[in-house]
Amino acid sequence: MICFGAMRTYLPAEASGNRAQVEVAAESRVGDLVDGLGAPRRLVFALLIDGRQATLEDALHEGAEVTLMPPFAGG
Repeated sequence: MICFGAMRTYLPAEASGNRAQVEVAAESRVGDLVDGLGAPRRLVFALLIDGRQATLEDALHEGAEVTLMPPFAGG
């Protein structure tokens, strides 16, 4: 898992920078992962699974690389 911006604060303590490995139950969806981190779903502006755009309802597979991004500000 890779988290950017405010999403980084929800990574487990053993995270290295903005990356962490997280175990999830079989049949989990991205939303379940976000909930398990304790992050509010409204904070997820964009997300990727293995580099492809996804939604909170998309299923996870073993070894999936999930990237979570909050809203960005600035110009």
